[in-house]
Amino acid sequence: MDVLTLLRTGLGALVAVAGLVAIFGGTLGILRFPDFYTRLHGASVADAPGAALVLAGLALMAPDFAIAVRLLLLAGLVVAAGPILSHALASAAHAGGLSPLSGRYKAPRPGAQAQGDEP
Repeated sequence: MDVLTLLRTGLGALVAVAGLVAIFGGTLGILRFPDFYTRLHGASVADAPGAALVLAGLALMAPDFAIAVRLLLLAGLVVAAGPILSHALASAAHAGGLSPLSGRYKAPRPGAQAQGDEP
């Protein structure tokens, strides 16, 4: 292996790991946020660019130029389709009657009784 291939592989791995970190952040948003709309926002902001970074990292590590071009085209498709799909999901949820939370959200404490529950 020559030095240029080793450098390209290392750089591609760093870009792919950065994309995985972004995807992990979107996953934490899905788990942490209180309602569908904020979860959708957290996922759409992080996952489409994260997936594009992973694909760009794979393109840097690709052994053939044609494979790298295909991976970059796929990354462009993911970046373009992500907001469109998120908008379609939010529109479908709104049309189905799902309303967002209003007011200040207060997370329940572990072991606390829900409001309206009798002891």
